[in-house]
Amino acid sequence: MIIVLLVVITLITYFGGVYVRNRHTANWIRVIGDVLIVGVLALMVANDTYHFGMQPKTQTSTMAMTSVNRSSKMPMLLYQSLGTSGKNKVYLYKTSSTAKVQHTNPEQTSDQIIRTNAQARLVSQKKVWSYKNGFYRTLFGISGNEGEHIQTTNKFFVPQNWAILSTKQAKKLARNLRNPQMQKQLTQQVQHKLLVTLQKQPTMTKAQQRVLAAKYQRQAVEKLAQ
Repeated sequence: MIIVLLVVITLITYFGGVYVRNRHTANWIRVIGDVLIVGVLALMVANDTYHFGMQPKTQTSTMAMTSVNRSSKMPMLLYQSLGTSGKNKVYLYKTSSTAKVQHTNPEQTSDQIIRTNAQARLVSQKKVWSYKNGFYRTLFGISGNEGEHIQTTNKFFVPQNWAILSTKQAKKLARNLRNPQMQKQLTQQVQHKLLVTLQKQPTMTKAQQRVLAAKYQRQAVEKLAQ
């Protein structure tokens, strides 16, 4: 619509300035037309550069998540560090056992890890630009910037028994677990910590004990992978 408006104003300015016989009126048409043209161009730039007439809109989706590795006894959420600082991470995840491995984009996402006693899931909050109302959509819709991505926040809800490891740590863990002695030590560590906790809190239910045992096993696994 704004392109049509610009063309119409330009034509009126041109023909009014050239073909109107009264020079005083023609000059006024030209001046007003030039001002309107500059105003329309300014609106186009403001929309394209500063998203004038638009506002952020959040789209939320929730997906079930399964472990990237095949072992159901030791589920994992893996990540790949970028650079030397280790601050930027690409998380690897699957939405089902048969789905392909997917990964986050560190340039466009903010990732959060939240421990949960429920099932693993990924809550993705995608923020995009959307027009405030139908008037702005009609005016600037031709620019095609509606739905333009701003930022995505991924919240990984990870159960207590899931280990969160880098791809390098996962490979090291796999090597260590091939050693029967290390497997035995890992089991003993978990049992010992659980026994100590039960001595301090003897009223714990079976369900609480299972959650705690899963947590201790995950901590032991993550330590073994260091």
